[in-house]
Order: sequence, then structure tokens, then C-alpha cells
Amino acid sequence: MSYRIFGTIQPTLIVDMDSRHGMFSDAGGMSWMSATVEMNTGLNSGGGGGLLSGLARMVGGGTLFLVQFTTRSEGQIAFATDFPGKIVPLDLAAGESIIMHKHAFLAAEAGVTLAVTFTRRFGAGLVGGDGFVLQSVTGPGMAFAELDGDAIEYHLSAGEILLVEPGHVAMFDQSVTFDVQMVKGLRNIIFSGEALFFARLSGPGRVWLNSMSASKVAHRIGEYLPKGS
Repeated sequence: MSYRIFGTIQPTLIVDMDSRHGMFSDAGGMSWMSATVEMNTGLNSGGGGGLLSGLARMVGGGTLFLVQFTTRSEGQIAFATDFPGKIVPLDLAAGESIIMHKHAFLAAEAGVTLAVTFTRRFGAGLVGGDGFVLQSVTGPGMAFAELDGDAIEYHLSAGEILLVEPGHVAMFDQSVTFDVQMVKGLRNIIFSGEALFFARLSGPGRVWLNSMSASKVAHRIGEYLPKGS
């Protein structure tokens, strides 16, 4: 499969398609496409599972339906990011999984499976809030993630731990252990201005962080909006 990523501030993924390679995305994820490309919207397009999987995606902040794109000849399809940031290509081997934030998935090649992922400890999702809703992409095939702001990649050794403000967690290898850790110290909790909980990522494996937190951006914009009387 041939693809190109254009742009540096708000990039766009353009994929050259033929009859051997299909693509899929969340509903509303496509930006433009050739007239030769066909759309097929369904619950299990691109390996997304059936009704229960679709409902789980909705609970996780995704869309109920996935859209599959195919062509009988040749064509192009484009997927643009929602925020200024980076597009990260992921070449997944059979059975290889990447766990990502609910808004990080951009598009994937047919054959990749997209699913909601539940953390090993229920409390991580329960107390972590919006930043801890996760989904997985599993190979074989190419998948593409969109990260807000710049993308920072860490390679954690076994037992190495990284504490991250939830809004900056983009994705990580399945081998990385994910949990939450409460901020220590009463003064830190009250006056630091940080989240009440950190994401606790323990190696081995790769971790991708995004420099921009969409929730923080929304909060800052909200400060300038007119307040109701």
C-alpha cells in the first residue's frame, strides 16, 4: 500500500488505492476521495466487529458505524486530522496491537481490527475520566494515528515507569502496563493545578505522547467565550 503524509501543521494522509487494498475509518473520518472509490458503511467494516463491538465503540467515544472504502480499479482517498498535530503510521504484524486514546485513531487498512480496550484494572478507567478511554488496533496491516501537537516517542525498558497527565497519553504498545496513580501530597492535590490522577505507564514497550491536550485547549478557549448573564 502506497501512502503520503502532506502538511506539517495540520497534516493529511493520502492513500493510493487499488483493488487489493481497502481502507476504513470512523464515520465522518474521510476528507476527500476519487470518484472510483466506493463507500460501505456498517457495524463490522474493516474488522470492527458486530453490534456489540459498535456499541462498545460508542461508549468509548467512537462511532457506532465504521466506513469501508474500496475500489475496483485505482483511486485516492484522504484523511485529515481534526487538530494541528502529527500523523503516525503503524505497520502492524499479525496479532500485534497498539493501545490508543479514543480520539487517536485516524484510519487503517482492511484487515486491521479496531476494538475498545478495557484496562487491566477497572479502577483505571473508572477514576481516570475522559483521558483514560482506550481502544486497540490489531494487525496485520497499516494503521494511522493522529496525535495533537507534536508526537514524542519513548522506549521504556522493563520496569521503567512514566507518569503522564492523562490528556497527553496518545498510545502505547500492548506490552506496556497501564494504570492510574493519584497525585501525592495534599498541597500538590489542591494547589498544583495538575490532574488528580496521573496515567502510570510501565515498560517494556513504546509509548507515544502528544504535546497538545485537546481538553486543555478547550478549557483555555472557554476562558475567552462570553459568559451567560
